[in-house]
Amino acid sequence: MRLRIATGTTLPALPPVEGMVTLYRKPGLVVEATDDVRAIRQGDTRVAFAAGDVVGIRGRAAETRAATTDAPDVRALVAEAPPTRASEALEGRFVVAAVEGDAATVCADRFGQMDLYYQAGDGHAVLATDLEMLPVRTSGGPYDQAAFAHALSVYGARPPKRHTYYRNVRRVGVGEVATLRGGRIEVTEAPWQPVATASYGERDLHEYADLFLEAVRLRGSRNGNVVYLSSGWDSTSILAALVKLFGARKVRAVIGRMQYAERSGVINQFELDRARAMADYYGVRLDVAEFDYRKQGPDLLESLRPMFRAHGFASMTSVNHAVLAEHVARTTGGDEAVFAGEISDGVHNLGFSQYVTIFHPTLAFREYSDKMASYLFGPTFFGLFLANQFESDPIHTLFRARAGSAIFDAPAPDTLARKRQFLASFFLRGGRMPLWSLSNASVLSDAGRSAYAAEMEAAYLSRAAAEVTPETLYAWYLRLYNSFHWQGSTVATIFATADARGFRMALPFWDSGLQEFLAAMPESFGRGLDLNPTKYPLKWTLQHRVDYPMHLQTGPHSYLYDVDPSFSHSAELVYGSAFAAYWREVLGRREYRHVLSPEWFDLSYLDGIVDRYVGGTEARGAELTDLLTLAMTSAVGWYGRG
Repeated sequence: MRLRIATGTTLPALPPVEGMVTLYRKPGLVVEATDDVRAIRQGDTRVAFAAGDVVGIRGRAAETRAATTDAPDVRALVAEAPPTRASEALEGRFVVAAVEGDAATVCADRFGQMDLYYQAGDGHAVLATDLEMLPVRTSGGPYDQAAFAHALSVYGARPPKRHTYYRNVRRVGVGEVATLRGGRIEVTEAPWQPVATASYGERDLHEYADLFLEAVRLRGSRNGNVVYLSSGWDSTSILAALVKLFGARKVRAVIGRMQYAERSGVINQFELDRARAMADYYGVRLDVAEFDYRKQGPDLLESLRPMFRAHGFASMTSVNHAVLAEHVARTTGGDEAVFAGEISDGVHNLGFSQYVTIFHPTLAFREYSDKMASYLFGPTFFGLFLANQFESDPIHTLFRARAGSAIFDAPAPDTLARKRQFLASFFLRGGRMPLWSLSNASVLSDAGRSAYAAEMEAAYLSRAAAEVTPETLYAWYLRLYNSFHWQGSTVATIFATADARGFRMALPFWDSGLQEFLAAMPESFGRGLDLNPTKYPLKWTLQHRVDYPMHLQTGPHSYLYDVDPSFSHSAELVYGSAFAAYWREVLGRREYRHVLSPEWFDLSYLDGIVDRYVGGTEARGAELTDLLTLAMTSAVGWYGRG
C-alpha cells in the first residue's frame, strides 16, 4: 500500500510512482494511492478510506470482532467517523483518512505501525508513506543532526518516530493526526491517558491467555499460516497457538541459518536444533532460509538500498528480514498469514529477556539476572530513585559494579528533571541502566550530546516526565516504545520487507488488548524481583492453555555466545563476512563527513575507527558497535548525497 497527498496552489515536482492512481482531486489538493486503496465516497465532496491491514473492530467491552478493511461495518465506520475515532475503534496496521473539500485529515493506527512522512514549504505540503514519494528525494539536506545522533548511538539504527535524516521532513508521531489544507500541514496529538498498574491474580492469567489466543486468531488465516521461528518463547508460543486454532496442516515455519564467516560456521545451531524439535513436536513443516554471508551479501544489500533508504533502515537484522520475506514470497500462494514474535521482549519485560545480562552456565540464573535488570527500571526502583534512596539498593550496587569504566550521571536535583533523566536513560542511551551517561557515546561531541539530549527530551519525553508516576511507569514505557525501538531498523523492517514482497505480516504482541493488559501488569508478574519467570503470563498460558513442550526449552538458548560470552555476531560480520571488503570501501570514502556536523559529532573518533578498520585492526565492545552502525548507515546512504 502506497499513499501520497499533496496540497498547495502550486505543487512541486513529485517523483512518479508506478501503480499510483488519483483517488481525489480538487484545486489545491490531490490524493494518489495504489490500487489496493479503495475510496469510500459519501456524497459528492467527501472521500474516506482505510488502507492497510484491518483485522477487527473493538467493542465497548474492549472485545474485538474480526473484520477486514473491505468489510461493510469497517467501511461505514470510516465513512462516517473522524479518522481519529475510526483509528481507535479498529484493530490492525493501517492508515485512515478523510478528504473533504480542500482539506485532508490522516492518521495511522494507535501504535503508529505505518509511517506517514511529510514535507512542507514554499506554499505546499506533501504527505506520503515513504520518503521516495516526497520532493526530498531530489533535494536531500539540510540534514538533521539529532536524527543521526540517535541512529548512530542508540540501538535500532534509525531516527525516532517523529524524525527523519532531513530537517525539512518529519513523520507523524504516535497518536498524532495530520491535516493538510491550503498548502500547509498541521499535526496535532489525539488525547491519551496512561493506565495505572493493577493487582493481578489467577483470573488475570486466564484473561491474558484469552487475549493472546484471540490476537493470533484475528490475524490468522484459514488458508494457512507461516511463523518466522526463532525457537524462543515468543515465536514458539505463536506456533503453539496457531496449531491449536487452525490445526497443524494449516501451519508452517521458516528459520534462518546464520553463517556469517568461515571462521565461525553456523552460529545459531542451538536455535536450529530447538526449532526442528518444536516443528517435529507439532508436525509442521520447517523451512530453512540461508543467512549465508561468507561469500555473498553486498549485492543483496545494494538491491535493498532503495527500500532501506526510503525508510531510514540501517541494520543487518533488516537484511535478514528481507531474506526471510523473499523465501516466504517464493513458497506461498499469497493467501497465508505470516507471523513474527517481535516486540514481545519489550512489552512483557522491558526488553530484558535474552539471557545475556549476566553470563552464567545456569540459564535460570541468567533469566533472573534479566529480571534484576528490568527491576532497575521498574516502579519500585523508580520510587527509590525519586526519593534519592536508590544508591544503596543491592541490585543497583551489583550492576554499577559490573559496569566497569562506564560513566554515570549524578541524579538531578529536582523531581521533574529526575523523571526526565530516568526516562532518557531508558530511551536515549546506548546502555540500559539508570543514569547511564551520554558521555559514553563516543560518536558525539560534548556539544552534540547536549543538543541531542535537549531536542529528543523535548520532542518525546516532556509530557511523560511531567506526568509519570511509579503507578503509570509501565504504561508510559509501552507508549514510548512505539516511538523508539519498535519502529527501529530491527523491528519495522519485518513489515517493510513483507510489504515489498506482497504478503501480510502479523505481530500479535502489538494487539491493543494485550498492550492494555500489559500496560497495567504489576511488577510481581515477572518484571521485578519476584520469583515468577520473565514473560510470566505468556509462559503460564503455554503451560495451562495450549499444548506446549516445556521440556524442549532447556540448554543453550540460541547463539554461540550462549556458551562463549566473547563471541560476537557483529565481529563475524565486520571482519569475517563478504561485507568486510565492501564496508571498508564504503567507509574509506568517508561520505559520513558530508552529512555529520563536526559541532555534533567527534569526527576524529569516527575517522579513527574507520582507519583502524581499513588497516585491519579488530575492534571490540562499543567501538565495534559504532563501526557496524556507521558502516550500514553509510552503505544505505541518504538522499542528496554527492
